[in-house]
Amino acid sequence: MDGMEKSQYEYLRLNKFFLFLIGQWPYQTVRDKVLVGLFFLPITSTLAILQGGGLISSFNVGDTDAFMESFAPFIIACMCISKFINFVYNAEQMKKLLDTMRNDWKKYSLSNDELEILTRNYAVGKRITINFATFLYGSMTPFMVMPSLPQAAERLGFYNLSGERQLMFRVEHFLDTEKYYYPLLIHSYFGTVAFITITVACDSMILLYVQHECALCEILGYRLRNFVKDDNTDIDLYPNKDEDTPYQNARTCVILHKHIIEFAKTIEDANTLSFLFQLGFNLMGVSFTQFQAIANIDTPNKSLSFASFTVCLLCIILLDSWRGQQISDSACRIFEYTTSGKWYQSSINSRKLISIMLSKSTVPIKLTAGRIYALNLKNFTAVVKTSFSYCMVLCSFQ
Repeated sequence: MDGMEKSQYEYLRLNKFFLFLIGQWPYQTVRDKVLVGLFFLPITSTLAILQGGGLISSFNVGDTDAFMESFAPFIIACMCISKFINFVYNAEQMKKLLDTMRNDWKKYSLSNDELEILTRNYAVGKRITINFATFLYGSMTPFMVMPSLPQAAERLGFYNLSGERQLMFRVEHFLDTEKYYYPLLIHSYFGTVAFITITVACDSMILLYVQHECALCEILGYRLRNFVKDDNTDIDLYPNKDEDTPYQNARTCVILHKHIIEFAKTIEDANTLSFLFQLGFNLMGVSFTQFQAIANIDTPNKSLSFASFTVCLLCIILLDSWRGQQISDSACRIFEYTTSGKWYQSSINSRKLISIMLSKSTVPIKLTAGRIYALNLKNFTAVVKTSFSYCMVLCSFQ
């Protein structure tokens, strides 16, 4: 169980499975990573090359329809690759975050109340991971089955297939699709599933990092509310520090607060640049998939395929924004937690420590894209509105 407590591992089992599939589980052996890479990397890289080649070839021959249809899938492939590269490049930081989670669980699970906080937040992460994976794989199913449906219908005698057989991606100007139809179709299925797996694996693991951060904030709040346990009107303002229990409790709270800030900073440092690229690719992808869904409204199979793309991308942006909102909200509550305890019944030294926490808690903790765009639900609505605006601009040129 990679040194984890069994109770914690149960919440991370699914995340380990997905990360193991793409060779990015931090405790995965080098041999396993190489074996996974020999199968996984060629599929994803060649699919991205084929999509890019089809895009460029369509542009060179002046096939506007093929170019527009190829643009969104290629952009989405770039987004998935940026997620994967981020986990590879920041592997040490990802491992550091997981090590911290493992050590924190062992430390804070000694208290039943604090263990309950941890399990509740981890359960949220596990539940969202399951729903997110189910939603993405399910939403992409229409896009994946559309090329096969006409052929299946023809074989059953329900449909007369005439003309060129369709693929998931437009590469007819880049390769002979008639000659290599079935290898290309099978490869596109494997490649699409691989890209979805990258998205689920990377985004769900970052979600667990965020949920752990939220759990730490709640534990800090619990300790701050109870750092002075007994009501006492006879207050000794200058006791010996070693005998001052509220002071010792306040000191552990300050240490935990520092740990919270450092953990959030590690999440931010490991992902902020990747978030910037992902946001840009997502914004372009949503705009173009919306446009294609509208432009092909007379062709239901194409329209449905691109609509499923749009829903998936919006879901990914929403998850990114929700994670940022979670961290911001949890960090903002620290100020409230700090003032809700019985600090007025503590010593002067304890109050000094509390004042330090108050000053530090005024500095916002947040996730950003490139440190210029804050990930939160308010900005999510702005991104969606912007994508709709770009889509309308594209429609105006149709």
